Amino acid sequence: MSLFALGPLTRTHEDLWCLTWGEIEDLIAAWRYSQYLESRKQARLAAWIINGTTKRKHPVRVEDLVGYWVDGEIMSKNDYFEYSKEKIKQKKGR
Repeated sequence: MSLFALGPLTRTHEDLWCLTWGEIEDLIAAWRYSQYLESRKQARLAAWIINGTTKRKHPVRVEDLVGYWVDGEIMSKNDYFEYSKEKIKQKKGR
């Protein structure tokens, strides 16, 4: 985890002495989410191109290309569907 902080998060060794592990984990989660948002921008452009230049039965959606951001992780459409079903079952069980 400290190598991740030094690499993509561009922190210095001195920064690591000033931060707690919880703060580093928060920084990593924020960085991962910013990367997800950036990939959504690129996927939006790709979806426009695909939908505008090809004839498809169903249009390509951004989520089909990138996935869904759920609880700090990226899930495919099928994984998200199963996750949603589980949450509904848990709510009904209460």
